[in-house]
Amino acid sequence: MIWLHLQLAAFAAFVTGSYQRLRDEQDGLTTTEIAVVTFLLVGAAIVVMGIIYVAARNNADNIPVPEAPA
Repeated sequence: MIWLHLQLAAFAAFVTGSYQRLRDEQDGLTTTEIAVVTFLLVGAAIVVMGIIYVAARNNADNIPVPEAPA
């Protein structure tokens, strides 16, 4: 989990630095750069969603089944 946070932080720093360099050279991002950033963000969201889903499913599986009173 920490690895994912570090990867996202490094990616954010890279995008910010790249954007600043591009901004100095031109206005805005090209469509290819926007597509790559979108692809990476969607991929990261899918990974996070998968982690949350597995954790929720494991928590639900560990709920004890109530027994009827005798």
